Amino acid sequence: MSDPRSASHGRTNPERPAVSRGGTTAHDPVLDSVCRAEFSRERAVVIATHDGRPVDFRSPAGRSPRVDVVVVGAGPAGSTAARLLAARGARVVLVEARRLPRPKLCGGGLTPKAQRLAPPGALSTVERTVERTELRAPRLSPIHLEAPAASVAMVERARFDLALVEAAAAAGADVRDGVEALDVKEDPFGAWVATEQGRLRADALVLADGEPSRLARRLGLGGDARRLALALEVDLPFSAALALDVALLEFAVPGGYAWYFPKGDHASVGIGSYRPSQHRELKTALRRFAGTLDLDAAAGRLSGHWIPQGLRRGPMASARVVLAGDAAATADPLFGEGISYAMISGAVAAQVVADWEGRRVADLRAYDERLRRVLGPALGRLYWTARAVEASLDLALTAVRHSRHVRDQAVDAIAGRRGAFAVDRDCRFACVCALIGRVCPACRAPSGPGPSCAPPAACAV
Repeated sequence: MSDPRSASHGRTNPERPAVSRGGTTAHDPVLDSVCRAEFSRERAVVIATHDGRPVDFRSPAGRSPRVDVVVVGAGPAGSTAARLLAARGARVVLVEARRLPRPKLCGGGLTPKAQRLAPPGALSTVERTVERTELRAPRLSPIHLEAPAASVAMVERARFDLALVEAAAAAGADVRDGVEALDVKEDPFGAWVATEQGRLRADALVLADGEPSRLARRLGLGGDARRLALALEVDLPFSAALALDVALLEFAVPGGYAWYFPKGDHASVGIGSYRPSQHRELKTALRRFAGTLDLDAAAGRLSGHWIPQGLRRGPMASARVVLAGDAAATADPLFGEGISYAMISGAVAAQVVADWEGRRVADLRAYDERLRRVLGPALGRLYWTARAVEASLDLALTAVRHSRHVRDQAVDAIAGRRGAFAVDRDCRFACVCALIGRVCPACRAPSGPGPSCAPPAACAV
């Protein structure tokens, strides 16, 4: 019987070879040891094509189609989970409703913590790196920050997300784009995903289908996010008022800010706020902000999207299903940055599925507690930091201007490094290495604290 991975985007890689980039061969370090469990090879295999022809979901014995894991949503969370699970031998089907590459509304800034988690092919999509940021507020003169440790790599999400999907396919995932997940059901033996091409039966299901996740609601999972922001964004020409390596944040809207992020041949200009009272005013505020840069917001196509932040209040897992990325509301409540936290949630999902396969946890409900333990402390501190900044913006920015300690804290928050803003204080998770299977140069422990495990502040990544 054919391995489904051999039909994925025309690739034939049953042995999960190294990814070839530009004529050179480079092993993705996350493919080696993220999950300790090896997956069973005796399961029924899904036969599929990727060229629009009907898909035969039947095995020769006539059994129901079955894979180890179905991942719904090919954003950073879903692609990361699919890549890490496929790399350890799981039969993974990654389903994406839209054809790839597909546009995705996002400022497109990769913070250092996101850069650490991204595979090499995804990092090759970086269009510009910004190390200088200007902060503005109505009653203060601009504040200029230069922090290489918190440099932000600018990407277009269509290309970046496609590279993440390609890495998942290279690891062995069967990618099916243009296939919408229409319904989902869970029973004691697994989960069903209904698509226009038929039903997929899986042992485990990762829902990374964004905000709002219809499928999560059907299963009674998720609930409200701790905070829900609305963002508007438009692509515009570069502003002559700013250098090409400078990003701008302007805190002129209650409950949020406006941004200018330079990309390869244009700038992403946007504004967002979590306050419902501000949502109707965002379009006017965006035009005003663009005008201060001698730009016309009406010259581009304006789009909007929701950013769920601070984790869901309800359960984020059941016995066979986990939520990741926006479906789990993993964006941070201070900056609204979501890519790195989405990728971390995908890595945690892969960990828990592997632990369940290896019988180290009873079922996937362990994911809820683990994700809250990994992301909860940092997201909680970012939430209260956002509240404090909003309550006294002038005082906060004045402290950034005059206090080296406060500036270092701001860099820590952006970079996700050290102390309060590390992924967590527990060494196993404070060091991002443990999540993605790298051996940390500081901790020297591939997974979990070891005899020589250094404190979180010493994590070398």
